[in-house]
Amino acid sequence: MRMTLGSVGKASYNEFAGKRKLLLVPYVMPRGDSAELAALINSYWQEAVAQVQKLQQSLGDIRHLFHEGSVGEGEEALAILNQGNPAGFPHLKPLIDAGAVLEPTEDVESLKETIDLHRCLSVVQASRTVLTRLVDWFEEARTRRYAAIAEQITSKMPPDAVGMLVISEEHRVQFPDDIEVVYVMPPALDRINRWLRDHPSGGEQPDGTPAGEAAPPT
Repeated sequence: MRMTLGSVGKASYNEFAGKRKLLLVPYVMPRGDSAELAALINSYWQEAVAQVQKLQQSLGDIRHLFHEGSVGEGEEALAILNQGNPAGFPHLKPLIDAGAVLEPTEDVESLKETIDLHRCLSVVQASRTVLTRLVDWFEEARTRRYAAIAEQITSKMPPDAVGMLVISEEHRVQFPDDIEVVYVMPPALDRINRWLRDHPSGGEQPDGTPAGEAAPPT
């Protein structure tokens, strides 16, 4: 079942008892050098975590944090999160300090393959045959990547667990039917999307990775 934050309202824990709950937060991060966008994104993460903390009062504490681009465990995973999402990390860290485990979310090879293929697609100019084959390969790799993310979430969350997933809005993860997905949509997200529509050059990260796509782990 899929819900938005507004549809949850003041739902009591008993309404979700026995079900796995996954709070889904869109992954947004600074692009380029715009101070205005950076300020909007900082507000976004403040609002997102505040909404998540409010939801914990009715759904239970988050025990599993899944983040697009997250691989490894422990201090290694924290360092990757800090590097990959420097805007969100200071706001997400209190959830981890309170007991949420930062889980390995990605299959590393599928993630790297998807990113490399996206970069290849950005430079193809002459051959439509090459473009078609690259698109097919990219879609296959992306399907494998999202299937791996779904498998990680399914395997890590026991019955009645509460988890949180930070992932781009354009994701194609298919969640199992026994997981209640609650979409967290802070007001700042609309302001960010309007800013991006007005500034289309902000659509890619400096390394050419698609907006919202995690850079490969180092």
